[in-house]
Amino acid sequence: MSRLSLSSIDQWDRWLLFASLALALISALVMASAASSVNPRLAIRHWTWMGIGIMICWGLANTDYRRWLDLSILVYGVSLIVLAIVPVAGAMRLGATRWLSLFGLSLQPSEFAKLSTIWMLARYLSGQPRPLSGQVIGISLLLAGLPALMVFSQPDLGSASIFGAIWLGMIWVAGASRRTLLSVAATGTVLLPIGWHLLKGYQRDRLLAFIDPHADPLGTGFSIIQSTIAIGSGQWWGRGWFAGTQNQLRFLPERHSDFIFSVIGEEWGFLGSVAVIMVFALLVMRILRIAQRMTDPQASLVAAGVGAWLGYQTFVNIGMVMGVLPVVGVPLPFMSYGGSSMVTVWIALGLLHAMVRSASAER
Repeated sequence: MSRLSLSSIDQWDRWLLFASLALALISALVMASAASSVNPRLAIRHWTWMGIGIMICWGLANTDYRRWLDLSILVYGVSLIVLAIVPVAGAMRLGATRWLSLFGLSLQPSEFAKLSTIWMLARYLSGQPRPLSGQVIGISLLLAGLPALMVFSQPDLGSASIFGAIWLGMIWVAGASRRTLLSVAATGTVLLPIGWHLLKGYQRDRLLAFIDPHADPLGTGFSIIQSTIAIGSGQWWGRGWFAGTQNQLRFLPERHSDFIFSVIGEEWGFLGSVAVIMVFALLVMRILRIAQRMTDPQASLVAAGVGAWLGYQTFVNIGMVMGVLPVVGVPLPFMSYGGSSMVTVWIALGLLHAMVRSASAER
């Protein structure tokens, strides 16, 4: 029997496995309530995609991860091609063209592009000497910036910013000097005014609504206001499963997708929300621990990229539904409705488990 067989459970990162399965269970329960007032079939689809993702994760965990990382250039190239097709053949929803229809399924290529970019950056940065030179920083920025610009043009500001978080996390682990990181931060700050003028009108309105949502309570500020009401009404213990008034009475917009954490806050209360955040924190910490323990530089960078991606996306989503960050439209990993997001997250976890099991088998 292979040394990477399922019977050798001791080769798995048990805390990572526990955190991911706990989030899957929480996701199933929350989606049942969130979708009940939208379309109960959405919960069934959500559970189906989650089941598919878990099976893919389980299968990937029992393979040699190096085989998949060797395909990084191909996968990255295909992702760019698909992103280029989206503006031409994609479907427009909510004022943005982000989805492709394939065999009756709606796919969001930007989700898969996040993982393919991590693979590509890991392949490139793993062979570079420390500290990273300016040329290496520039090339790595181009590798991450190209898909980010394509996603930004859809337009999707939130997802585009995730590529920036991935890039920063990976160059830091790869050996970028503190001076380089400070220079990047200063340059980004200087370019902010230019970025403001590149935003669509509704994106600027969302950012302004963050400052004063009550300036347009029935328009751009509606989502933030209703979300904070929902979370605040949960108090300590929550109103109970299927008992959230903002959720069930349909005051809360996008409650099955971007604002699903508001449902958690309303129905599970402060203590339930903190418990969910702690599980997310455990997940990210275990991923970063894997990045630290891997002796293979490429595997270490992949783990760092996945940790930066999931950590940043979780932070932004929870921050925006609580009203402490602008609404930029990013889903909450594991929780928000969307097959592309769900399957991509589980693919990433499957690769991480494969790395851990491979490292354990080689010891």
